[in-house]
Amino acid sequence: MLRGFLKTWSIVLAARVKLLVFLNALFFVAVFVSAFVSSFVFVPPLLGEGFEVPSYLLSEGLVWMVPFIFVWNLFLSAFLVVTLPGLAFFGLSAILLAYRGAVWGFLLAFASTHLFLAALPTVVLEGEGYVLASVAGTVLGLSWFRPDWVFRGENVSRRQALRKAFGECFYLYVLISVFLLVAAVVETVTLYLV
Repeated sequence: MLRGFLKTWSIVLAARVKLLVFLNALFFVAVFVSAFVSSFVFVPPLLGEGFEVPSYLLSEGLVWMVPFIFVWNLFLSAFLVVTLPGLAFFGLSAILLAYRGAVWGFLLAFASTHLFLAALPTVVLEGEGYVLASVAGTVLGLSWFRPDWVFRGENVSRRQALRKAFGECFYLYVLISVFLLVAAVVETVTLYLV
């Protein structure tokens, strides 16, 4: 069963390589450009020694913090903010992904070196989860808008294309869940260590 799942993942990702590369470049370039421009244009905010973490999360420990971060990132950030708007209009997923990258770049621009290095693994893992969520949203939106663009060489109706796109999204969301779960663990450990 796992072998079949991995084979389907590879087929889905291979079919979307160009989109995946484009959205990765869009996101991480947005982070870099925003951080670079922010460091010249804006006055650094007063951050103190570190980031403020809600005390109720830290007091409950890892048992609650990891699931809280994971569920927040998966449902609110990935699904509602990045994927779902793409279903309405395929371009919105990429626009919201770039916006998220720009916000992260702004926040990272003023982080001290040790905080930046501590946050970097989380940025990469969560960022890749959001890139995959944007791929899912773009494929969903294009499936009903232009099925011939999404499923080249296949003669499918809009309904069939949308159904196939939801199937792809299922496999993508399993991978997104893995990325965001690992990111939640890394983020929690980072917050405890910093």
